Amino acid sequence: MTRPAVFLDRDGTLNRERGYVVDPEQLEVLPNAPIAVRRLHRAGWPVVVVTNQSGIAKGLYSEADLARVHAKLHAALDGIPRAYFHCPHHPDAPAASGLAHACACRKPGDGLLRQAARTLDLALDGSILVGDSARDLLPARTFAMRTALVRSGKPWQHELARLAELGTTPTLVADDLLAVVDQLELAAPR
Repeated sequence: MTRPAVFLDRDGTLNRERGYVVDPEQLEVLPNAPIAVRRLHRAGWPVVVVTNQSGIAKGLYSEADLARVHAKLHAALDGIPRAYFHCPHHPDAPAASGLAHACACRKPGDGLLRQAARTLDLALDGSILVGDSARDLLPARTFAMRTALVRSGKPWQHELARLAELGTTPTLVADDLLAVVDQLELAAPR
């Protein structure tokens, strides 16, 4: 049965924003993130992580390194997220990487959302997208999704202004993921 989900950006939403996280030891999960993810799960919302990871294309870390980082994050989130979808591409990466091209999956494109919906049998309309940047929220424009900009990562005033420049406004702006969960209607998705 297809149902909506909560799609979460990683850096600045679930863990501290600090550039490229290339090693699990660098991962610092934000204090309220596990609580928020547990509440979403208890309310019946599938939780999916969608993240740009251009460091792979730039040769800063490998897919195996990313898998180790995500394993640590998954453990910190009590194993709740159903999946982690990432874009390894970047148009300015070295050509030798084979990942130096524009793609539909790199946010602000909606390819990661479409891939997750197709793979996990989720509905995008009615879903929620949470992130700390305009780029994170722009994929929702294609769908009837609620969006939340969190103040726990990038400078939120700049990101909010960028969204306004692009003709969109988030459903809400909140201090962190837990504040998003507090403010959104959490009736079980249908």
